[in-house]
Amino acid sequence: MPSALLNLWSGRLPAATAFWHCMIFWGFLINLGCTFASLAVLAATGAGTLQGWSAVLALFLHLLPIPYALACLVGVWRSTAQSDVGPQPRRLMRAAAVGWTLAMVLV
Repeated sequence: MPSALLNLWSGRLPAATAFWHCMIFWGFLINLGCTFASLAVLAATGAGTLQGWSAVLALFLHLLPIPYALACLVGVWRSTAQSDVGPQPRRLMRAAAVGWTLAMVLV
């Protein structure tokens, strides 16, 4: 797995793989899983009895996918710089990658 992340980060993956497989598919699943885990921590402690440790853990779990989302953004950006990607698809993929990353980070 570390070599897959290294290939993503360095832009050695095909642009479509970096975007659709790593960013959209896995990024969504990781973000969804961390969000559910964060909500589970909050639900387990109860809204009225929220204590410091549970709030910190819930926040940590909620923010955990951000490094992966940023690595995907860099990977897609670098992958689209390959010569086999035309200028129009490059702009579209980069714009979509920025939008998706913002959505995953802010939501």
